[in-house]
Amino acid sequence: MTPEPLSLAKYLASSRAEFALSEMNLYLSQKHEEKDLYTILKPHFYDLSLFCDEKYICHKLINRPLPADESVIRELEDILRTPRLPLQIEKMVESYIGNSCGKDWHTGETARVIRENIVKQKEEYWKGKSQYPKVRMISYLLYHFPVYFCQFQYLLLDLLRCGMLSTRMSFLDVGAGPGTITLSMLDFLDKLHSIYSKKKMDVKMNIRIDSIEKEQENIECYRELTSSFLSKSAPANTNVFLNEPIHAPVETAKTKKDTDFIIFSNILAELRFAPAARADVVERIASSGKNPALIIIEPADLVNSKALRVTQNTLVRKGFNVFSPCTPIWGQGCSCSDCWSFYEPGDIQVPGFMRKIAGNREPYRYINTDMKFSFVILKRDGKTKYSYKAKGKFLRLSNLEKHIGKRINIVASVMSGNLGDEKTFVFKLCDATTSKPCYAVLPAFHMTEKNRLLLKAGYGSIVEIFNTLVRENKEFSSYNLLITRNTTVMPLQ
Repeated sequence: MTPEPLSLAKYLASSRAEFALSEMNLYLSQKHEEKDLYTILKPHFYDLSLFCDEKYICHKLINRPLPADESVIRELEDILRTPRLPLQIEKMVESYIGNSCGKDWHTGETARVIRENIVKQKEEYWKGKSQYPKVRMISYLLYHFPVYFCQFQYLLLDLLRCGMLSTRMSFLDVGAGPGTITLSMLDFLDKLHSIYSKKKMDVKMNIRIDSIEKEQENIECYRELTSSFLSKSAPANTNVFLNEPIHAPVETAKTKKDTDFIIFSNILAELRFAPAARADVVERIASSGKNPALIIIEPADLVNSKALRVTQNTLVRKGFNVFSPCTPIWGQGCSCSDCWSFYEPGDIQVPGFMRKIAGNREPYRYINTDMKFSFVILKRDGKTKYSYKAKGKFLRLSNLEKHIGKRINIVASVMSGNLGDEKTFVFKLCDATTSKPCYAVLPAFHMTEKNRLLLKAGYGSIVEIFNTLVRENKEFSSYNLLITRNTTVMPLQ
């Protein structure tokens, strides 16, 4: 039977824009203190779409896109331009390591074991395995956590730009580990609300976070780190409903209904399934929502990056569509399974605890600052980040073979950062029509005001290129599109 306070709260939520919890005592058969009513109702605020502030005033929360005007985005971009772990999270992680391994964890025998495990963990991960020794969580926190934490915020920034983040959202962190994605998300919202506050923008939010994790050790770390963060730095004007992690393997875990965002961060490669079969795991979890956005992130190395595209294409055949980073420029989805494409935002600042474990002997083996990852965002509603559709004045990349040595016009997505150097800039291009790699090649001595905008095109953005020369690179079975002084590059975003 529905408790009386909950039944009343449902009625008030449906009939009023706001009400005080103290008012409920006018109608309840048994009187309650405000804080007791808050405790009773808190697990239900998300489902009731109620935001309850520190004065115990409940407001009906209208779900709408988060404000993302140019000034807000610019400030967030400025913050993320120098990516690093927030000092509080850095201290939390180091405190957890110290409590687990002793205050001298970065010296002597303890440090030797951790360093050995970091190396072993890297070797196992690149082979698609996840059989870590006993100190695997400590090694993960020291080596992988900072980069994975920082890189996810770039995807959140992009979702904000696209109007996909709203005032009421639910997230499912699949293979949550020690809470990397959950903490990154909470910190991002904290940064965002700091900007809103500075601009005197009153934005209230309800956020529900669920997670799946099979290792009890990881769950304990997740609990400790997330609870510590929320006790000190919970995002302002945000009710966070952080549920107990589902303790189960990803392959069999039962999930809640109607999740808005499902994140698979560096977890699918750890499953002992072929890349195409991983799509079945993703589809089963995604079936818990009406139209969730699936965010899949994997390492940028050749094997794992290509494997992600196989999983992606399998999910497309199951009815999903790619929202980002690919765009069906000619109205058809890409089916290339031999695609190596990754996003490379740059390097993070080295956290203090990483410097400690690196020591003075071969420190490069234990320093991990390079943000370079492959990802895909999928939906089921047919929406894509860019709605651009090419017209007849451009040549499809699948037809380059017939135009070698000729100058042509093309339109394509930029699917890499600079793969060359400062003398010759090289960018991977794709229009979803060809399985043969294509690259825009811009020698520095050919750079002009008309073509230099290629260097500023963001990952996944679309460019129109006029008067480029087609060349075949037989050694690498690819095509080069030479950007010369007579070439014009026009970014469309």
